[in-house]
Amino acid sequence: MRPTFLGFETQKRTLQIAQKNLDVTGNNISNINTPGYTRQRVDLYSMYVSGNRSMRWSSPTNNLSMQGQGVNAYGVSQLRDIFIDKRYRENVAVEAETSTKMKILTDIEDELDNFESDGLQYHVQQFFNALQDYSVEKPDSADVAKIVTNTAVNLCRLLNDYDTQLKQIESTYVGELTDTVDYINKIVEEMNVLNDKIAKEKIHYAEEYGPNELYDQMNLYIDELATYGNIEFWQNSNGTYSVKMANVEILNGEEFKTNRLIMKDYETNGRAVVFFESGVDMNLTSGALKGYIDMINGNGVYATGGQNSTHGIAYFKTAVDEFARTIANVFNTANGATDDASRMMFAPDVEGALITAGNIHVADAWQEDPTMIGQVRIYDEQRGIYRYGFDEKKDDVFTGEGDETDKDNTSENKNLQNTNVLYLISQFNNKALEFGNCHDFNGSVYEYISFISNRLGQTINYENSRNETAMMTVDGLLDARDDISGVQMDEEGINMLNYQKWYNASSRMVTTLDDLLDKLINGTGRVGL
Repeated sequence: MRPTFLGFETQKRTLQIAQKNLDVTGNNISNINTPGYTRQRVDLYSMYVSGNRSMRWSSPTNNLSMQGQGVNAYGVSQLRDIFIDKRYRENVAVEAETSTKMKILTDIEDELDNFESDGLQYHVQQFFNALQDYSVEKPDSADVAKIVTNTAVNLCRLLNDYDTQLKQIESTYVGELTDTVDYINKIVEEMNVLNDKIAKEKIHYAEEYGPNELYDQMNLYIDELATYGNIEFWQNSNGTYSVKMANVEILNGEEFKTNRLIMKDYETNGRAVVFFESGVDMNLTSGALKGYIDMINGNGVYATGGQNSTHGIAYFKTAVDEFARTIANVFNTANGATDDASRMMFAPDVEGALITAGNIHVADAWQEDPTMIGQVRIYDEQRGIYRYGFDEKKDDVFTGEGDETDKDNTSENKNLQNTNVLYLISQFNNKALEFGNCHDFNGSVYEYISFISNRLGQTINYENSRNETAMMTVDGLLDARDDISGVQMDEEGINMLNYQKWYNASSRMVTTLDDLLDKLINGTGRVGL
């Protein structure tokens, strides 16, 4: 016969395991709304009994081993799918990257939204119309000429505003990038502290198991870190986690070391530079951090010195600068500035500086004499150069630079012509203009405005399409992960009823064994009982 109390030991263990399953089920239900909680399960196995003959019943007719010794548990595990976790973290990085780019591009669009409506194109058209009116009505009139100058001033002010607004966007997102780098470092430091707790707790568990609640917290950190960049992670033998970002280790769980991110001063470098404390450059393939860097450093075909080819803030700043510079060069050249520097229509704030959208303004000479664009180009045979003045054929007087007779002439009594003004007007439809030293675009002024507006729209559409695809994938993976790791109330309710029945049946078995033992002790050997 088997040992008398072996059945009690089996049922005691069965009651304990049933109780543990009820405990774990209750814990699952309690944490149904806890962020990051992973559904837990008791891993069961049937008790193994050695096949040694000393453990078998002694009987000449039986050779039965000690089978049927009940159930035991390895431990409490978490229900997670590593493959789904990996795919989720890869795709959430793409979603975060495109969301960041969309946010920045939308801000750029808000500032440049009126490019083709009541903004740049409108003021260019106003300048064009004013030149036409001046050429038709009265080229000798300073009042009419002043209207042309005023429309040019408004155009310059608009370009100045574009420059200011784009710089504000740039400053805002450089600040956000700085905060993001600091926050990532904070997350990694907290993960390092958590690794220390996990290592201290893990020594009390079997190899396959560990402190599930600490693992949940670590997985929350990994999920959040995945939104900032492409990461890899793995669990070490001591239960801790190590993480790589952009293929560079930022957290070493075995040595409890971190590799901080460092951002250089933006004003000093003129671009966003983020690298690792170990000295390795960052080369991200996805994530919000990449979104910020791409959009801040993205300068399209103008990219130099560590910038990238994305059409970001830098590109649209450059595009507006190139527009201002091209407009200034075209009209200055058309008005004879190549022959005479005083003929400049547009100039930078500081003499000799490169014209940009931020410093372009109407030249002082043009503001002082709005009719200068109506003067006629005349060849000075004595000096062998071209000069500009009124029509000497009509007035029979030449007033050029250094001509004393010019001192007595005012714009009202000068006889001016529309020849030069018509030439200026023709530049608006000149399809041979080159915008950008990298030949970003060849065409007319109006075509370039449409080109920049379309490029912004196309970039937004592209990133929006990527974002929608990533969001759909992430939502699907979240649903798949919830199906495995999330707590389902109906399922846990069914489990609770099953475990309760199991516990009740096991309790009844103990009562039955007690009756058998009572019979054995009190009834064996007594006749008639």
